[in-house]
Amino acid sequence: MNEAPSQQTGLGDSFSSQQSPQTNPFTADLKGEFNSNFGTNTNAVSQIFKEGGFVGQSRAKYFAIGGVVLVLVAVLFFVFTGEDSEDSDDTTEQTASEQADEPKEEADAESEKEETAKVQEPAAAPKEQVAATPAPAAVPTARASASSFGSGKVTLVEPANGSSIAYDESQGPAQFSWTGGSGYIVFSRNPKMKPAEMRVRVNGNSYAFHHPWPGTWYWRVENRSGKTDVRSFTVGSPQRRTVSLSQPTAGGALAGNGGTVSWQGDARVASYRVEFSNGGWANPTHRFASSGNSVQVQGVPPGQYQMRVGAFSEVAGRWEYTTPISVTIQ
Repeated sequence: MNEAPSQQTGLGDSFSSQQSPQTNPFTADLKGEFNSNFGTNTNAVSQIFKEGGFVGQSRAKYFAIGGVVLVLVAVLFFVFTGEDSEDSDDTTEQTASEQADEPKEEADAESEKEETAKVQEPAAAPKEQVAATPAPAAVPTARASASSFGSGKVTLVEPANGSSIAYDESQGPAQFSWTGGSGYIVFSRNPKMKPAEMRVRVNGNSYAFHHPWPGTWYWRVENRSGKTDVRSFTVGSPQRRTVSLSQPTAGGALAGNGGTVSWQGDARVASYRVEFSNGGWANPTHRFASSGNSVQVQGVPPGQYQMRVGAFSEVAGRWEYTTPISVTIQ
């Protein structure tokens, strides 16, 4: 996180709105240097030029000395730069050699890994030991390779064309069988098989359809030999559970605390419940549950109510209710 710089005494003084006169700390020394009566025979340089000290000497001598100095500088420059170049070349050659060796080392390491993997790789299991995975109840439509299909001609066995069964979740799935081997079993609500409600990859010669919904269905099997004829079957509505109310009777009275509601139940019912409502059944006013054939009412205020008994059907997998009756709670 960025923080504002702390305020330190004196940092703002250099940016004052009033400009103070600037003074050069070397002014006094310069004054002393250049106020020494220049031109009045007290300055050494001026004296040299005034007296012509350099005029009478040969300029060729100075040119020769300057040339010798330049030659020496050039020789020293080439000596030092040549040594640096040799060091650089040695370093470059060494780096290139190391880089050339690195791929070889990596290749050797990869080769060792591959050899280790080959040694540790288990042998493939015989085909006889590989168990076939059963297909799910319903899968998205998929196109398998032709080699995965059975090769024998498919003939449907059961159910027979036009068969009917009742919807019953307490029973096992509907069984379908054929001859000819693996392939696809296709179900549709249309005799032309379009659209397909289900297209399931099957292994072997049978398939278990768990609780098809009520209505008329059409089915066939496909494999490498082709498609079978289309058969139909019908699933009837689940048989309703029979529940008969014993007391109270329609229009009767019932104590709000301690009153008893009883009925005659049926087989394959998981549980019962009694509901009271003075409005709709989406949210009953009072509800009492029972695993038997009676329930005792508690805490229901006096008044007029509609009452019904519900039974959870193991056949239909849902709640089924008696016809509501009017009762008076005392």
